[in-house]
Amino acid sequence: MFRLEINKDWKLHESLLRVEKEQWAYVHGLKDGWYTCSLPADVRMPLIKEGVIKDPVLADYCRESEWIEKRAWWFERTFDSSEVDRDEDIIELILEGLDSRSDIFINGQYIGSHYSVHYPFVYDIKEMIKEGENVITVRVTSGLETVSDQDLSELNHAVCLETDNGGKYRGDARRAFVRRPQYTVGWDWGPKVITCGITGGARLEGHKKIALREVCLHTEEVGEQAKLKLMLNVENLGFISSRDGAYKVRISYENKPVFEQTYDDRLFTSGYNYFEEEITLSDPELWWPNGYGKQPLYEVQVEAACEGSVEKYPAFSYGIRKLELDTSVLEGKDRKFQFVINNKPIYCKGGNWIPNDFIYARVTDEKYRVLIDEAAEANFNMLRIWGGGLYERDIFYRLCDEKGILVWHDFMFACSTYPDHRQWFREEMRREFDYQTKRLRSHCCLGLFCGTNEVHWLFNSTDNPKWGIEFTYEHQYGMYVANILSKEIIHANCPFIPYWNSSPYGGELPNDDTVGDIHHWQQAYMSKKMEERIEAKDYDKIKAKFVSEYGYVGPCCMETILEYMDGQPLCRTSEVWQMHNNVFEKDTVNTAIEKNYVDHADKLSLEDYITYAGMVHGMMYGYSLEAMRFKEQCYGGLFWMYNDAWGEVGWTIIDYYLRRKIAYYGVKRALAHRKFTMRLIDGSIILHGANDTPAPLSVKADFGYVSFDGTIRETKEIQLEVSPGERTYLLKEKLPDRDYKKGTIMLYIHDENIDNIWLRLDDMRNLAFEKSPVICTADHQEGSDRTLTVHSEAFAHGVHIKGNYRCSDNYFDLLPGETKTFTIKNAGQASLELTSVK
Repeated sequence: MFRLEINKDWKLHESLLRVEKEQWAYVHGLKDGWYTCSLPADVRMPLIKEGVIKDPVLADYCRESEWIEKRAWWFERTFDSSEVDRDEDIIELILEGLDSRSDIFINGQYIGSHYSVHYPFVYDIKEMIKEGENVITVRVTSGLETVSDQDLSELNHAVCLETDNGGKYRGDARRAFVRRPQYTVGWDWGPKVITCGITGGARLEGHKKIALREVCLHTEEVGEQAKLKLMLNVENLGFISSRDGAYKVRISYENKPVFEQTYDDRLFTSGYNYFEEEITLSDPELWWPNGYGKQPLYEVQVEAACEGSVEKYPAFSYGIRKLELDTSVLEGKDRKFQFVINNKPIYCKGGNWIPNDFIYARVTDEKYRVLIDEAAEANFNMLRIWGGGLYERDIFYRLCDEKGILVWHDFMFACSTYPDHRQWFREEMRREFDYQTKRLRSHCCLGLFCGTNEVHWLFNSTDNPKWGIEFTYEHQYGMYVANILSKEIIHANCPFIPYWNSSPYGGELPNDDTVGDIHHWQQAYMSKKMEERIEAKDYDKIKAKFVSEYGYVGPCCMETILEYMDGQPLCRTSEVWQMHNNVFEKDTVNTAIEKNYVDHADKLSLEDYITYAGMVHGMMYGYSLEAMRFKEQCYGGLFWMYNDAWGEVGWTIIDYYLRRKIAYYGVKRALAHRKFTMRLIDGSIILHGANDTPAPLSVKADFGYVSFDGTIRETKEIQLEVSPGERTYLLKEKLPDRDYKKGTIMLYIHDENIDNIWLRLDDMRNLAFEKSPVICTADHQEGSDRTLTVHSEAFAHGVHIKGNYRCSDNYFDLLPGETKTFTIKNAGQASLELTSVK
């Protein structure tokens, strides 16, 4: 076998849409107007490089390049016949990402069309390769041009558009018919940037006699021994002849083999041959989600041989773990929705993941590494890949394997009905599901496949009669692919991975508190009542078993704002600023600042606006994530959203330029692997402990009323015990009669690695405390990092180091008399400014 990467030395030409595939010779013959590029390539990438357009994620430049979707784009690349082994039985051209409608040619000969970005184009071109130079040509368009009003009428035009929410220039109903990244037509958190190009890699692969098409490994049992099941699919390329062969499996851990066996005398009949083997490993090192244990990974190598030909499957890492989704009955109609790993119930905590750029083809491996590292540092153990984006590149899943991040994986449907009454659409979905489930099924991070994002919820006639949708068995508007086809594929390819029909889904109607997951929007940030949008305590009312979406918006840091505004005036009422403001913001940020901190938020300096808005953003996420984890019958909380595709005042805690927002630290503290939380319920203080670690938590603490100025301290010492991997209620006491404007109940933990906490009973601006001096008592430098020890005699709110630094903690509260040590990354010998918000 051979593999030839052909990602470099491509060229690109633009044409009118009416220049169709039949005019290949005309385009190929053009001498001028070609751009050079490498794959992956969105057509905007060479256009930006050559100065033809400006980067659409800056200022309002996205509007200047909307014409791109109204053109056809021709990619060409040559290769020499000497670069391939023409003795192979087949030589396949593999194009991993075509966005979105494509016609493909070899040496001017049309070999096929492709209609989806979500699975690769594969074609045997051996017979078309000629001596000397060969030309690959790909004509690509957005695919939107093929969709008519007649098509949309079949869906009753039931497609969510941001123009309905005040999102000017965002949305395109035609997306429902095109298998492209849905978000690129514009969403509440970003502009319309219709992508187009060869957005994955390209290669030639040769195979002789056999091709090793699939290898699947999964864990059936764990304990003193791990029982694994291996499946491999060997294709015999002889159309009429059977062949004798063999295959070998090797599993290693830390470069030492733990299993190695050759299976001889196997018969390969023509076409596909499926083999299954049971593998038993003694004393296995088990894989755990982040916090619950380590993430040991084994290396798996599989090869097959036939009559002198050897096929090696790409080696991959594998984490041994057993995963289940427990939906057993709690009481009445209420059911659990709890992930169980290695027979241990897990609480899922994290956020929603979207594509990392509106030009997603240019996202680097390093950006993936930073984002997954930052998620792990923020104590995530789950990311949900949202259905309006992409099946991510392989590196994303490898990094999640390494860092212990479970993946809730939507299939790529979001906020629309879909034409699954059409046979061609069903066949496209079958190919997409088949490819992606086979590609991803052996990753230990894969926790769940989910049919859609909000399709069941938004378009049923009870929840949203405005769409006029009535489902029938022959016309299911997207229900067929989620309720039937996807389950059929999951059952065939990976029945060991749980499946859920949609998000939200469960109960008599989607978004029911009793079963499954919910999206908590209507009673929170998307409520018509401003007071519900900005009240943190309302999250204590949640009764759901799993919250997979909810959110709150906040600004980026000054450096990022300056970067994405690209020299435009920093006016918060300007059109450019509002373009980088979430569609659902609707003056919520200013109102929340005024509720919690100061009047006349619209008059604040930009620096103060960022600080106060960021503090509210962090408080809303921190309080809400605590509230969900506090609930005995809530088994997961994922906020919307973790990462961003451009810079804006929006949902994320990591911005487009990989800078942390203030809210990052609030989330990190709320999701700490060892965490205590207090709530006031019916006049009583309830103390809750969470210990996600594999070690018992046993710690002493001082508990009681303390005044903010530190002069009154009525505490007692208590012992706190939480078993490994458990959540539990630890204490219940009547709230004493004290002045809760001048103090509150506080918990001082006798372990500097666990956060002290205080009982929040009112908004910050209603609490009576002065801005307390924060003293730095020690400053130690090690390499480029600085470790500070700080102290305050009285309560200090939002203690932080100014500037865009990565810190082990920042924007934290100090209780009266508390001393805290934290680290500032890459601070060097800089003059650090330590301050607080109030």
